[in-house]
Amino acid sequence: MKITRPLNFRTIIALFCVLVVALASSLYAHVIRGLDFPTLATAFVSSPTSGTDAPIPIKWGAQDTGLRIVCFNVANTSSERVDRAGWPRITGVGFELPGNPSGFTLLQPEGDDWELVEGKQVSLAGHSPVTLDFAIEAAVNPTGRTPDSPKDPLGIPPGQAAVRGSGTRFCVSGPFPDQLVPGIAATIEGILNGVVVGFHGVHGNGPGADLGVWDNPTRVIPLYP
Repeated sequence: MKITRPLNFRTIIALFCVLVVALASSLYAHVIRGLDFPTLATAFVSSPTSGTDAPIPIKWGAQDTGLRIVCFNVANTSSERVDRAGWPRITGVGFELPGNPSGFTLLQPEGDDWELVEGKQVSLAGHSPVTLDFAIEAAVNPTGRTPDSPKDPLGIPPGQAAVRGSGTRFCVSGPFPDQLVPGIAATIEGILNGVVVGFHGVHGNGPGADLGVWDNPTRVIPLYP
């Protein structure tokens, strides 16, 4: 009798990443759905040009600093509410990465509309809390409103196209890994596997908050335990 041993988690993730790389020519982006309201809170997160885009190394002469630059676009593909124009809005985007890297900096967009925080703990519906290595957040209060500017709210508005390059462009520098798992080079699309998108004003008159992840059955939570 042949005995089949169950795959360990590292092997499962390795196979998962191989699958992502193999399908990169057809994916090129990530469809995001809210965990509580998957039909009302949706987004499209994409790398700049293709599934093979790699983080850009920052070097001092020939010396590699170990820092990388990653750029990506976030589009809010949610339908605009008929009872609340301009909502729901995307008010945050964060990432799970392997290990516990720190030292990330937001390069783009510039200004005070967005800020980067590290070690952000979030509660994803149906799962234990997850710590994001970094998150980029719009300066909104718990209701999703912008302080002193209720008629000009921050965040990414709804109704944007689900195409690569649509929405708001973010660029972040930091110790992004060269490999997501041993033997597999990191791509921006691979890094986007661990994205978590925050929404406000999804429903009702209150916060109406939701968090969304990649709409793919191979997306486990947490991605890197």
